[in-house]
Amino acid sequence: MIILNGKKFAENDKEFTSSVFDSGGTCVGYYKKYKCKIKLFNMQKKYIGVINAYGVLCHVSRLDNGKMWYCLMTIPEIGEYKSYSESRKDIETLILYRKRERCYYKN
Repeated sequence: MIILNGKKFAENDKEFTSSVFDSGGTCVGYYKKYKCKIKLFNMQKKYIGVINAYGVLCHVSRLDNGKMWYCLMTIPEIGEYKSYSESRKDIETLILYRKRERCYYKN
């Protein structure tokens, strides 16, 4: 489970349902970790955001032509951070190591 701005994201359905009983709160979505990025999904498993290889939280939306658009925008499921440095503090806890500016995340 990862927590961004106090909102929980589960890795799978089992973790999603167990979070209600274990920690007393519900998850707002799911995540999938890759070597250099973390994809974020809402409860309906729609792709909503990504933490990219440089450790930046980006909003994702689908364009009319089917391509994805990535931008620095507030993700509704996460909410607005007080500052950019606050978002960086949350993301730093997820990083395993850095190599030439790229972030590699814990699995």
